Amino acid sequence: MSRIIKFFNVLRRNPKKSIFFSALLAGGINFVKSKYEEKQIMRAFCEEAMLYGECSKPLGEPDRHVTVLLNPAAKNGKGKIFFDRYCAPLLYLAGIKVAIVKTEHEGQARDLMEIMDNTSAVVVAGGDGTLGEVLTGLLRRVDHIDATQKLPLGILPLGSTNTAMSAVWGFRGNPKPQHLAAATMAIVHDIKRPLDVMEITPLQNPEVEAVPKPVYAASTVEWGAYRDAYERKDTYWYWSVLKKYMTYVFSSYKDITWDCSAEVEISAPCSGCSRCRMNTDHEEFKKDDTPEPLRRWWMAYLPKPQPVSGTTPDEEKVDYSSIINEDCGVLHKSTISSICDLNISTRNTPHSLGVSNYALVLKTGPPSIGVLEFIKEGWRREWNSCKNYSAETAVGEITLRPTGNTKTEKAGEARLFWPCVSEILNVPLTQSEGKEHLANYIKDMHNALIYFFFYCSVP
Repeated sequence: MSRIIKFFNVLRRNPKKSIFFSALLAGGINFVKSKYEEKQIMRAFCEEAMLYGECSKPLGEPDRHVTVLLNPAAKNGKGKIFFDRYCAPLLYLAGIKVAIVKTEHEGQARDLMEIMDNTSAVVVAGGDGTLGEVLTGLLRRVDHIDATQKLPLGILPLGSTNTAMSAVWGFRGNPKPQHLAAATMAIVHDIKRPLDVMEITPLQNPEVEAVPKPVYAASTVEWGAYRDAYERKDTYWYWSVLKKYMTYVFSSYKDITWDCSAEVEISAPCSGCSRCRMNTDHEEFKKDDTPEPLRRWWMAYLPKPQPVSGTTPDEEKVDYSSIINEDCGVLHKSTISSICDLNISTRNTPHSLGVSNYALVLKTGPPSIGVLEFIKEGWRREWNSCKNYSAETAVGEITLRPTGNTKTEKAGEARLFWPCVSEILNVPLTQSEGKEHLANYIKDMHNALIYFFFYCSVP
């Protein structure tokens, strides 16, 4: 008893040291606890993958073979480490033949998808940029309708931004190991769902003979000051964990004059009619007979999956020839002025889950924003991943012609759309008339039926 009293007397005489070491001890215990839970969850995943690999298959059925397009530069080089630790072992234990292709330069994933063949599925191990390249290469193919059926996509959220997968799994910020493992098990169990895709096509420049090719995105296209500030955060690495907040402070005087003024032509969304769906020749979604994975104790740690847009297995085929929509394809002209933020999203984003699968959402920021408001909104986005917009409009197609200044005032650099889009385009984004106008035609491909794997064992 005397030793216990002596111990508490020491704590009372040294309050600062006691608080410091108590916090250090609590952090250490929490770290050890999280690692133990992670190990237990991965062990359960490995047992399930091994059980799948030991199951006998029908005589003559070919072996499953997946091709992994791994971006080693994803997540500042940590993407490969996470793949080797949480994803690759499950694929090997399941008895699946795995071919890993590491991309060495930008655009390589797109080029590979244009000639991809002789594989059961393609796994995208990266972020939104890698996924955009894969979708672009897949849908630019001449046989893209058959290719989308023959080459389902598996998505492993290993990038810095994983917008589409965060909408499916419901996580914010960086995915946890159980999210990566569960996404891998979706590939193992061969459970598929359709994924919404949006098509982005630059308008034809009369002075350029080459016809611009479309690019494709699964989640969002952003244009404005907040996107530029987010992309610039790595330049403030010396602020360590505060760099993602300080980037908005230092960018406030650089990007506060960002002008997203534009002329827009918008058409109303259409769920399908004789005008827009009669020429489509996509196959209906085929119901998967794969049995549901066993329910495990660790599934309580996973969030409930969000409903994925697209055709459901039980949906009946609709005769669109008898449906008439007079507003389908009718463009309405309007203008956007004095804003510094613009966003066009599909349903595959955490903030657009309530949108119909045949519509896009045009979001615009508040006009004439000040320095303090700019910093406050940027910090809010980093803190809780919540983006505030002053107006949201559901659209089917949108043509955007910027009318404001498209170059930075100090450096004179071109201000572009979401960087992944502008880089994948590989075409001149400026016109030679002195007004560097970036014009894009964007539409929702709600019937593209890009299949991806979705682990749906959680009710």
